[in-house]
Amino acid sequence: MVIPRSFYEGEDILEISKRLLGKKLCTLIDGQYTSGIIVETEAYKAPEDKASHAYGNKVTPRTKTMFSKPGTGYIYIIYGMYHLFNVITGPEGVAHCILVRAVEPLEGQEAMARRRSMSKVRKEMTNGPGKFSIAMGIHKGLNGTDLTQREQIWIEEGWPLTDPKEILVGPRVGMSTAEECSNWPFRFRIKGNRWTSKPDTVYYE
Repeated sequence: MVIPRSFYEGEDILEISKRLLGKKLCTLIDGQYTSGIIVETEAYKAPEDKASHAYGNKVTPRTKTMFSKPGTGYIYIIYGMYHLFNVITGPEGVAHCILVRAVEPLEGQEAMARRRSMSKVRKEMTNGPGKFSIAMGIHKGLNGTDLTQREQIWIEEGWPLTDPKEILVGPRVGMSTAEECSNWPFRFRIKGNRWTSKPDTVYYE
């Protein structure tokens, strides 16, 4: 079942970030279906979060998507080459977003490996935000996609996480310039999952 818009509408972005873990991200790009379980997320809370693109409710050609309806995909490029996939949450006009950092591949694994120029499936294929976007065919041209429609990108129910102890919490990655926001514990991952990105920070159970 595709996740409805009501799932994304809540004000508590940290709770939604946790609830996204275990959900199934699906793509149908160029006729190729792929899917993966979301195993790591990272929250950005507008407007006070200095790590957010929309800090201070800043509206630019890039950030305007962040003010869209909850359940919209926000995709941008970093370093001129990596397309990062985010989910817009909260009430429309409030630019909360959640970066999906890693997925555990399910269907279409051969296509994912081919897109990553890999001869076989291994964890490096999807254990980072730029990596899995390539593997699943996600690119900036899909920015603004309605994730509640089964078209090119959508999110479905997946593996239910019922025990809070299954989730590890820690600071976000690469936030050294975000001043007091740099060490906010806004990064979440499924405990023991080998498909998450490298644990370069301390996590709290």
